[in-house]
Amino acid sequence: MRHEKEKYEDQITLFALGVLKGYELRQLEEHLGTGCEICKKVLRENELVLSSLAYSLDDSPLSPQVENKIFDRIEAQETAPAKSSTFSFWRNIQPIWLNLGSAIAVVLLIILFMNNMSLRNELSIQKQNLQANLQKETEVMDFVMDPKVDTIKLASGMSELDCSGKLLWETGSKDAILMVSNIPPIEEGKTYQFWVVENGEPHSMGTFLVGKEGHNIIEINCMPDHGGEMEFYVTLEPEGGMPHPTGATYLVGSL
Repeated sequence: MRHEKEKYEDQITLFALGVLKGYELRQLEEHLGTGCEICKKVLRENELVLSSLAYSLDDSPLSPQVENKIFDRIEAQETAPAKSSTFSFWRNIQPIWLNLGSAIAVVLLIILFMNNMSLRNELSIQKQNLQANLQKETEVMDFVMDPKVDTIKLASGMSELDCSGKLLWETGSKDAILMVSNIPPIEEGKTYQFWVVENGEPHSMGTFLVGKEGHNIIEINCMPDHGGEMEFYVTLEPEGGMPHPTGATYLVGSL
C-alpha cells in the first residue's frame, strides 16, 4: 500500500513549527501514534532543520504551500475578533466570586447550625424547668392532700400590701412547704428571710427570692420541734440573710 507521504508532509512541518491546530493536529497525532516510520523520519528532519535555523541562514526555503498555510494561519489569528475586555474581566474574577460565595455559604451554614444548637439548648432548658416545676407542683399537691399536714395562713404585715402566704407543715416533722403570693420583688442586694419564733427565740428557716409576679414555693427541711406556741415571719434582709430579724415584716402568722 502506497504511503501518502505528501498528505502528511505539510502537516508535519506545521506541527514542528507549532502552528498546526484543530482537526488536522488530532489527525496527525493519531497517525504518528500508529508508529509510522516514514512520518516519524520526516518529523525528525523538520525538527533538525528548525534547530539549525539559529546557526545558518542558507537553509533551504519552505515550500510555497507550507509558507501559504503559515501566513494564512497567522493572518487568521490576527483578524480573529478580540474578546470583550468586560467579559474577560468577569471571567477572571468569576473564581473569586465563586470562592467568596462558597465562603459565605459556609459561614451561613455555621450560623444556622449554631442558632439551631442554641435553640435546642434553650428548649432543653425550658423542658427541664417545666419538668422540675411539674414535679414540684406534684409534690406540693401530695403534701397538701396529706391529712396529717396543717395549713398555717400568713397575712400581710403591711396594710398597703395585698401579699399572703401559707405554711404547709406536719407538726413534728422537719419538712414543710412555704407558699408566698403577691409579695413585692426586691432590689439587688436584698433577700426575703423566713423565721420561726418559739419562746421569743427566732430561728432562720432560710432565704428566698420571688419572680416578677411575686410568687414562690419554698421547700423547708429544718423545721424545729413543735413544743408550744409558734410565730412565723417573713422579713426583708440584706443578701445572705441575718442571724436575727432586722428588716420590715412582710408576712406574719402563728400556730
